[in-house]
Amino acid sequence: MMTTGSNCFLVLRLHSAIALASVRACHRYLSNRVDQLDYKGAIEKSLPIGSGEIESAHRYVIQQRLKLSGAWWKSTNVQSMLALRVVRANGDWERYWDNLSAAVAA
Repeated sequence: MMTTGSNCFLVLRLHSAIALASVRACHRYLSNRVDQLDYKGAIEKSLPIGSGEIESAHRYVIQQRLKLSGAWWKSTNVQSMLALRVVRANGDWERYWDNLSAAVAA
């Protein structure tokens, strides 16, 4: 039979193993995206780097449409609808439809 001290030791080992796995997963995630973490390069190109612009765009491009009162969405249609909203928000609406028309005509 295990004592209370033994139980505590096993619990601490389990928590340590879980914490280590979390750290490894985070390290792997960041290591696989090093090229996406070039903040200096992004700033030099005047790209938004996760600032208020990005957070604000998430609210008005995505959430505003998905959270309309009385609106509901089939999960199969959400990605396409959001893609069209992003095209419009980026000012590419006319070019998108022109390209689509040209592709269908070809």
